Amino acid sequence: MSKGSGKTHGYERIALACQGGGSLGAYHIGAYQAMDEAGYLPDVVSGISIGAFTAALIAGNEPKNRVSALKEFWKTISYPDFAEDLPMNVEMRRKHNTFSSMQGFIFGQPNFFEPRNPVPQLQKEGTIPALSYYDTSPLRETLLNFVDFDRINRNATRLLLGAVKVSTGELVFFDSEKIKIGPEHVMASGSMPPGFPPMVIDGDMHWDGGCVTNTPLEGIMNINPKVHTLCFMIDLFSAEGEEPKNMDDVSARSKDILYASRTAHHIGHTSEKHNLRKAVNHLIKSLGASAQKDPIVQELQSFAADFDFDIVQCIYRAPVYEVSSKDCEFSRTSIVDRATHGYSDMNRVMEAAPWLNTKRGASHKGSSVHKFVSQGASKVKKTKVA
Repeated sequence: MSKGSGKTHGYERIALACQGGGSLGAYHIGAYQAMDEAGYLPDVVSGISIGAFTAALIAGNEPKNRVSALKEFWKTISYPDFAEDLPMNVEMRRKHNTFSSMQGFIFGQPNFFEPRNPVPQLQKEGTIPALSYYDTSPLRETLLNFVDFDRINRNATRLLLGAVKVSTGELVFFDSEKIKIGPEHVMASGSMPPGFPPMVIDGDMHWDGGCVTNTPLEGIMNINPKVHTLCFMIDLFSAEGEEPKNMDDVSARSKDILYASRTAHHIGHTSEKHNLRKAVNHLIKSLGASAQKDPIVQELQSFAADFDFDIVQCIYRAPVYEVSSKDCEFSRTSIVDRATHGYSDMNRVMEAAPWLNTKRGASHKGSSVHKFVSQGASKVKKTKVA
């Protein structure tokens, strides 16, 4: 049993779920660093979209190397930042971020993706190049450089990657305990159309899991064995935010609400369903021996659960200088800034640690949700991950 914050936390499994959100995924760097420093090393890591890259980097590196691998990966897929050392107010920072995202749209990102030439409309129909505006083949080599897939496939840290089977629309999780994971599985989870091409795995096309859900909780909930689990959920979109003042604000705010509402629904549904399963288990145990032989009761037994699944939700609230294209903005200034926010926010989570006051197993309640929202920032600061 691992320990955290100097106290035995009482959970048999620590899980980490990393949400998708493009370049906002740099927030994961600092959030994971704070978890690592507090002693909460995940036994299971799940990810969707950019969260799949984070998950693969964590599962595919020894604990002592994970933070440095995450930082170097993000540095590798970003351009040198012309404005890194320039003093900037909010207005200048927004212009900088807008320019940076436009740079990515036009030229792609180094060691990640590049524009197709010719464009997909001029490619041969039925081929992979005809299905996306960017070519992600550089990403494969980058993943091989930063991720030890042998470690993943030894299942030293269990890895779950969410993707969508294009032919059925079904959300599937590639599980390192069940299949051999390679870079194509990571890329499949991050293949958001129409920008990125589908990945063909076992004869089937797969797209980004975010086409169905941006929240990779389901895979963790369903794994065996069923044991007391504390799941850290790192979200990249906040339902809370300022009212818009211009059209860029409208686009940014609507995007936040769209993704955050889906996440809130998913987490709420997962927690409520698990509480019901724990309550059913409590009722069945209170029945006499003859009643427990009833076929209906025995059918309910397969639904019942006798383990706890608590969720800690750490949410990035974008500072005022983020723009509507923030999820496509890969400047090194913004990468460091988001990582620093993640570090600060997760440290605040670790200091509060409400799960340490929860008595596990003794109640019919099987799931608690502990929600922490980033305080954001109204000023531009020179920040750096500790």
